[in-house]
Amino acid sequence: MVSLLFVSCFGSDDSFDIEPEPYAVLRSLSISDISTKITVKTEDGRDSTYAKITPGVKYQFNIDQERGLVYNTDSLPVGTDITRVVTKINCDGIAYIYADSIENFRLFSNSDSIDYTKPARVMIISTDNSYSREYTITLNVHTVDPDKLNWVKGVAAPVGDATELRLFEKEGSLALFSKSADGEVSVSTASLPAASEWVSSIVENFPANANFNSMTLFGGTYYVVADGKLYASADALSWNDISAGNEFATLFAASDEDNVMWAVVNDSLARTADAASGFTLVEPVHPEFPQYGLSSVVTPLRTNMNINRFLLVGRSSEAVYSQPAVWSKLTAERSWSYYRPSSYNEKLCPALESLVVLPYDGLLYAFGGKGVAGGQEVKPLSAIYVSRDNGLTWSSKLVNAPELPAEISELDVPFAAIVDSDENIRLILGGENGAMWRGRMNKFDLQ
Repeated sequence: MVSLLFVSCFGSDDSFDIEPEPYAVLRSLSISDISTKITVKTEDGRDSTYAKITPGVKYQFNIDQERGLVYNTDSLPVGTDITRVVTKINCDGIAYIYADSIENFRLFSNSDSIDYTKPARVMIISTDNSYSREYTITLNVHTVDPDKLNWVKGVAAPVGDATELRLFEKEGSLALFSKSADGEVSVSTASLPAASEWVSSIVENFPANANFNSMTLFGGTYYVVADGKLYASADALSWNDISAGNEFATLFAASDEDNVMWAVVNDSLARTADAASGFTLVEPVHPEFPQYGLSSVVTPLRTNMNINRFLLVGRSSEAVYSQPAVWSKLTAERSWSYYRPSSYNEKLCPALESLVVLPYDGLLYAFGGKGVAGGQEVKPLSAIYVSRDNGLTWSSKLVNAPELPAEISELDVPFAAIVDSDENIRLILGGENGAMWRGRMNKFDLQ
């Protein structure tokens, strides 16, 4: 049968003058542009589906000659139609494709389309009809949306009747500080990445009246401000006053990479590389500089990974729902700069209770308790606000905006959140169950 097909392909000796060769090797394979159906959330929360052309030239194929396997190492986008894909094969020999069995195959043409919903089988036969090789072609497609934030509920954390929570990562473990209604403070640790077992201890000498929001981890040591004094602890259990006569209002930023911690000391912005040795006063505190409800992040510049951007978001007054102020500075800059609100910017950072800002996937995420956003009242833990421009504008209504777990929506409970060293968002809630959630962009598991 192969001989008959071979003759039918090349015709009589009068039409062609071919020197048969004993080679049967698949050299390369490529696919044409194909259609991908994409479903997104619109600004009003509806699903919208549209078709997008995916360039086939972007996807390279690996050929395993020893095992006869052909596959694309980068998977096609989720929703790609692979039922009719025009495929081009470059080979030494002549290519035949199996329709459903070895008894039913046909001569392959580079204008033909292939159904890749199951692996395709191709036979290459040498032109002298003496040798053949079979290959299995698999077209890989993502089964999940790589740009979707996926949440998984983990082992509950021991939060009890906590009224305030602070969460850190230190030396491969989560450290959760919890303050109960009667003022008792405990610290609980769980090893990463599983964080499946918590070990709790009561902190006997935690400073009274401590400002939980000021708690900072810098250089492996925990710091907190209480009644104008600065306290430090290497093990989270034993705390010492290192104020040295200075009057502290709050700690507000720290970076181990830049070897600096910032504080408001003696009515000035101050910095240190070693808190036990004292702080250097930099400049007087600006009236609009935030000192309440603080959340700070440190991220590298996209244009220069050796320079970090410090971003501080918080309130300059004690009024819970006052508009958060956004301040920033670069590593080499001495002073902090104010992102002063303007009349044309309607997408300011939301004024939420316990506002937290996290750097994630090259963007900034913000969420919190109940509050006000865009002049409208919002429910607690109801949305993630995203900033694509380093804190200038914020929105929860971007197309395909990330979402918090549906199970926690509108829960009015204390919470704490960080991004760990493995690109997971760790979110721990107070209340009855102390639920812990791990949020992760699908793309990080597909790399």
